[in-house]
Amino acid sequence: MSPEPLSPAPDVVPLRSGAQLASLWHDVLAPSFPPEELTTFEDLREGCRSGAQTAHGVERGGRVTAGIVASWSPGTRVLLVDYLAIAPGGRGGGLGGLLLDRSLAAWRAALGPAVVLAEVEHPAHHAAHARHGDPAARLRFYARHGARVLALPYFQPGMRGPGSPRVPAMLLVALDADGAPAGRSPTSVPADPVRRFLAEHLLECEGTMVGDAATRRLLDAAASDRVPTVDPADAVALAAVPVAVLEGAERYAPSGPSGPTGSA
Repeated sequence: MSPEPLSPAPDVVPLRSGAQLASLWHDVLAPSFPPEELTTFEDLREGCRSGAQTAHGVERGGRVTAGIVASWSPGTRVLLVDYLAIAPGGRGGGLGGLLLDRSLAAWRAALGPAVVLAEVEHPAHHAAHARHGDPAARLRFYARHGARVLALPYFQPGMRGPGSPRVPAMLLVALDADGAPAGRSPTSVPADPVRRFLAEHLLECEGTMVGDAATRRLLDAAASDRVPTVDPADAVALAAVPVAVLEGAERYAPSGPSGPTGSA
């Protein structure tokens, strides 16, 4: 009996139309991320329309079943993978890895980023969720694709401007960097583009920068020539990465006019 033929790998396509982006948001992103970590559909649509964001995905039966969204900062040459998710019921089977690899190859060829970053919940501080997934599994996924954790006390900025909730205890991981040997993950990344990107990202998300303590700790940690990275599979090294726990007012995007950020 001859073996059954292998199913062809699905196509990974750019998502540009309003219908594609609506399906990406409603069918993939909204079921996969808690509200405080998720942009609005209107902001996603505008970001992709303006070119500030770009999205790829897999479609089946007229619906997006897997998607990845990234933001590009041309001034810092940093690409941030905002979201990577599979629609409920379709996780597993290697689709996420296929989507990540093909999308990163396209973005690297088109943009030549200095650093590719992604956000991951710290598994020691965020519990697994039946709907939103398991942070430990997500970190293992990125580790299989060469990710390294930046030694920064990172938090996700408030997504809806001043006063909006931040997400504490996040990990910022590097997927690529200038100067890394081919096929090898970097042991550090250039600090200057990372630091400038962080300041830009905070201002864009929160609408203001008043130099609160959490922001100062984050930017100060990226003040040297290079930002060290650690292997996410090394439990001892991962435990030594500073964590942005956030207390009191630090848990929210600060209110007030834009201003200096101390050592920014």
